Amino acid sequence: MKQPPIAPLQIMPSTPILVGVGQKTAHWDGTQPEDAPSPQDLQYAAALAALADSGQREALAAVIDEVFVIRCNLDSVEGTTHPFGRCANPPATLARSLGISGARHVYSVVGGDQPQALVNEAAEAIHSGQARAVLIAGAEATGAMKVALKNRIKLDWSKSLEGPLEDRGLGSRLLSDYEIKNGLGAPTQTYPAFENALRARLGLNVEAHRQLMSELWETFSKVAADNPHAQFPQARSAAFLATESRENYKVADPYLKWHVAQDAVNQGAAVILTSVANAIAMGIPPENWVFLHGYSAAKDKPVTERHDLSRSQAIELALSSALASSGRSPADIDLFDLYSCFPCAVLLATESLGLDWREKEATVTGGLPFFGGPGNSYSLHAIATMTERLRKAPDTFGLILANGGFLSKEAVGVYSATPTTNWAPCSNADIQNQIDTTPAPSLLSTSCDAVVETFTITYRKGQPSRGYVIARTDQGRILARVHTGHRATLTALSDSDPIGTKVSIVNRDGVNYLRPDDAIGFPPSGTGLARRFDDILVERRGPVLEVTLNRPERMNALHSAVHFALHEVWDEYEADPDLWVAIITGAGDRAFCSGNDLKVTAKGGDMSIPPSGFAGLCNRFGRTKPVIAAVNGVAMGGGLEIALACDLVMADTDATFALPEVKVGLFAAAGGVHRLTQQIGRKAAMDLIITGRTINSNEAAALGIINEQVPSGTCLERARELAATITLNSPTAIRASLEAINQLEATGLLKTALEANGKIFGRLMRTRDFKEGVTAFAEKRKPEWRGA
Repeated sequence: MKQPPIAPLQIMPSTPILVGVGQKTAHWDGTQPEDAPSPQDLQYAAALAALADSGQREALAAVIDEVFVIRCNLDSVEGTTHPFGRCANPPATLARSLGISGARHVYSVVGGDQPQALVNEAAEAIHSGQARAVLIAGAEATGAMKVALKNRIKLDWSKSLEGPLEDRGLGSRLLSDYEIKNGLGAPTQTYPAFENALRARLGLNVEAHRQLMSELWETFSKVAADNPHAQFPQARSAAFLATESRENYKVADPYLKWHVAQDAVNQGAAVILTSVANAIAMGIPPENWVFLHGYSAAKDKPVTERHDLSRSQAIELALSSALASSGRSPADIDLFDLYSCFPCAVLLATESLGLDWREKEATVTGGLPFFGGPGNSYSLHAIATMTERLRKAPDTFGLILANGGFLSKEAVGVYSATPTTNWAPCSNADIQNQIDTTPAPSLLSTSCDAVVETFTITYRKGQPSRGYVIARTDQGRILARVHTGHRATLTALSDSDPIGTKVSIVNRDGVNYLRPDDAIGFPPSGTGLARRFDDILVERRGPVLEVTLNRPERMNALHSAVHFALHEVWDEYEADPDLWVAIITGAGDRAFCSGNDLKVTAKGGDMSIPPSGFAGLCNRFGRTKPVIAAVNGVAMGGGLEIALACDLVMADTDATFALPEVKVGLFAAAGGVHRLTQQIGRKAAMDLIITGRTINSNEAAALGIINEQVPSGTCLERARELAATITLNSPTAIRASLEAINQLEATGLLKTALEANGKIFGRLMRTRDFKEGVTAFAEKRKPEWRGA
């Protein structure tokens, strides 16, 4: 049975208490630019509300001697642009706007743990007598920023008042160099590692876990729907949340849009702490007081150095320590707000607490997806809301879990309007020591086979964008990324649900890359990460790779998916030491490639292009292996641009060539206008570029666009003959030759290109093929090239 409130005189005078809370949420749609909220406006409004909430606004403002402002999102990543200007001193600006003078001004480090961590810090400062009263505030206006940028509305957020500033900076790094270079990054890239690891431990497939996440989030959205401060106050069903749709699109496996924190918010919050003695002196009534009964903070290791990615040691220890310091058990807690940036954060916390979230709500606000995700400040809203709830039920207890980084930093507070009679500071040394001394797996940077622990794929405009796996070997753990733009590999990774399976990883230039099981040009193995390349055919013929554009019904016109498929194929061609020459041709007898598929463009289809450009080839500078084009018909627009980007061109006699883009209001932007001018001269190129006229293979040969004209239907055969001839020569010497040509094309300066020859020749002399060529010549035998 809970104890009744204790009379104020029985409480230690130095006991810290919360006496004022305030929140401000703005719903601005851009129709009235003068009403656009700024972060400064929102935190000022919230601070005014907190002062008023105390019942003694003027008296309380007069004794505030520390003002903490939680770091805003735009200041949380180094180098981020502030589109509407930047407040140089947020805490001093807030303090002076409120008429507070002589206070210490602190701008916090990065992290969603900061609201509770700063309450912990403020409570200790008040208890020790270092501070009489502390104001903590924070705000984000990311929603207004996005609306203004979309509608080209100019705002001014540069208001800044002078004063001393203790800027704590970004804090310690949340990701290591190893993690960044091998694929971890933004929260939507990194949290799926925990989510999928937890899913695997629970024995759930993707569909079942998505249903679990959606049922959890349904309970959160119902709380948000009743919260007047929520940015998105709408109850959403588990069925909606679990179903991919235009309004609930893929973000990263296994997340859809509404599974993650929503940052398009305009929200500010503030809380004020003082001591019992000061509250009595100012006449702040006891029914306004809320006590911090226990608290804790813990910091975990970098993500890949944690022993078990399906758990959070920091969450577990921080929760148990805060509860122990409060003298309470989870069963004694009536209200919870568990940080909810992603479902795994809540699921791991409820698991640690033994809390059944279906029976007892795990949020008082509605959580970061539905209440809103105001950056590092979210838990300040949770503390404000918790304070209001506890005042109404003074014999109840509430727990706040605030999380920062990538389950990196945890801060916990246990609150109640029921007084604590013997308040004392809490130490986190023991739990931090447990984390610091937990053995970490060795991190590998090597080529190896490993068993997948967890993974994800992120999406951009519905298409797979990035991905990685975290895997184990007997020697340790390895993080490996998927090459940028390798959609076929990303799709295979998503389709296979690879946790528990063995994958191959290759280390190139110090970076670990996931290597699919099916090397290009070989038939699929039927196991592991088997890719599918739609609309192209890929075949190996010894050291020769043949790529066929396979859309004859559309005259082999290309669209985004084909560009990305070719991007992946050409990347692997360059990296595979067993492939020396490539041929590209078109399926059927009508067209090599008729360029971009304008019907897809007209329908508003995916227009994205990989970094290597049209056909994965036209922006591929620095290529060191030869590509032969076998032009078997129409080469229009992008089709001619492909041919121009190749090293050699064999064309059927009935092949035709043109850059007709000007006839449809475009220009040959995939290198056509540049390469044509470079290869045949300005005057001849201008004739084709600005008239858009079509030429036959005779004229193409005369102009130097093609190397050879052959009888109709034989260009592929002739290309194969040429490729066979090329393979008789040293592949390393050919690569060196192309590298030297690349130097000339990159600089346009013969002197500079010649100066680079020394390094190129030095690398060539260290190859086996160099030694083999010299030895075979001396021994008067045919050399046996290895391509290395």
